[in-house]
Amino acid sequence: MYPGLSDADCQVAAFRYQQMVNEGQRQQISADAHPASGVSRFVFGSVRRQVGALLVSVGQRLHGVQAITNECLVPTLTGEEGAIA
Repeated sequence: MYPGLSDADCQVAAFRYQQMVNEGQRQQISADAHPASGVSRFVFGSVRRQVGALLVSVGQRLHGVQAITNECLVPTLTGEEGAIA
Protein backbone atom coordinates (compact mmCIF):
# COMPACT_ATOMS: atom_id res chain seq x y z
CA MET A 1 0.00 0.00 0.00
CA TYR A 2 1.08 3.54 -0.68
CA PRO A 3 1.18 6.06 2.16
CA GLY A 4 -1.26 8.96 1.96
CA LEU A 5 -4.89 9.27 0.98
CA SER A 6 -6.63 6.48 -0.80
CA ASP A 7 -9.54 6.78 -3.20
CA ALA A 8 -11.87 5.57 -0.43
CA ASP A 9 -10.58 8.32 1.90
CA CYS A 10 -11.36 10.94 -0.74
CA GLN A 11 -14.86 9.57 -1.28
CA VAL A 12 -15.55 9.58 2.46
CA ALA A 13 -14.30 13.18 2.72
CA ALA A 14 -16.47 14.26 -0.23
CA PHE A 15 -19.52 12.54 1.29
CA ARG A 16 -18.89 14.18 4.70
CA TYR A 17 -18.45 17.57 3.02
CA GLN A 18 -21.78 17.20 1.21
CA GLN A 19 -23.47 16.24 4.48
CA MET A 20 -22.10 19.40 6.14
CA VAL A 21 -23.28 21.57 3.24
CA ASN A 22 -26.76 20.06 3.38
CA GLU A 23 -26.94 20.55 7.16
CA GLY A 24 -25.86 24.19 6.83
CA GLN A 25 -28.49 24.86 4.19
CA ARG A 26 -31.14 23.18 6.32
CA GLN A 27 -30.18 25.36 9.30
CA GLN A 28 -30.29 28.53 7.18
CA ILE A 29 -33.76 27.68 5.89
CA SER A 30 -34.91 26.84 9.40
CA ALA A 31 -33.53 30.13 10.77
CA ASP A 32 -35.28 32.11 8.03
CA ALA A 33 -38.59 30.40 8.80
CA HIS A 34 -38.63 31.47 12.46
CA PRO A 35 -39.94 34.99 13.02
CA ALA A 36 -37.56 37.41 14.69
CA SER A 37 -38.16 38.16 18.34
CA GLY A 38 -39.54 41.54 19.38
CA VAL A 39 -36.20 42.62 20.81
CA SER A 40 -34.24 41.79 17.66
CA ARG A 41 -36.84 43.61 15.52
CA PHE A 42 -36.53 46.65 17.78
CA VAL A 43 -32.73 46.61 17.59
CA PHE A 44 -32.79 46.10 13.83
CA GLY A 45 -35.26 48.96 13.39
CA SER A 46 -33.16 51.23 15.59
CA VAL A 47 -29.98 50.44 13.69
CA ARG A 48 -31.82 50.87 10.40
CA ARG A 49 -33.02 54.35 11.43
CA GLN A 50 -29.53 55.35 12.56
CA VAL A 51 -27.96 54.17 9.31
CA GLY A 52 -30.67 55.97 7.35
CA ALA A 53 -30.01 59.22 9.22
CA LEU A 54 -26.28 58.82 8.60
CA LEU A 55 -26.84 58.25 4.89
CA VAL A 56 -29.06 61.33 4.65
CA SER A 57 -26.42 63.42 6.42
CA VAL A 58 -23.63 62.14 4.18
CA GLY A 59 -25.78 62.71 1.10
CA GLN A 60 -26.46 66.31 2.10
CA ARG A 61 -22.76 66.95 2.68
CA LEU A 62 -21.81 65.38 -0.63
CA HIS A 63 -24.47 67.44 -2.39
CA GLY A 64 -23.02 70.59 -0.80
CA VAL A 65 -19.49 69.63 -1.83
CA GLN A 66 -20.67 68.93 -5.36
CA ALA A 67 -22.39 72.32 -5.56
CA ILE A 68 -19.25 74.12 -4.34
CA THR A 69 -17.06 72.13 -6.74
CA ASN A 70 -19.35 72.92 -9.66
CA GLU A 71 -19.24 76.65 -8.85
CA CYS A 72 -15.44 76.56 -8.73
CA LEU A 73 -15.22 74.72 -12.05
CA VAL A 74 -17.52 77.05 -13.99
CA PRO A 75 -15.30 78.85 -16.50
CA THR A 76 -15.42 82.62 -16.25
CA LEU A 77 -15.67 84.78 -19.33
CA THR A 78 -12.64 86.91 -20.22
CA GLY A 79 -14.56 90.12 -19.58
CA GLU A 80 -15.53 88.92 -16.12
CA GLU A 81 -11.94 88.20 -15.16
CA GLY A 82 -11.04 91.87 -15.49
CA ALA A 83 -14.09 92.91 -13.49
CA ILE A 84 -13.25 90.45 -10.72
CA ALA A 85 -9.61 91.54 -10.48
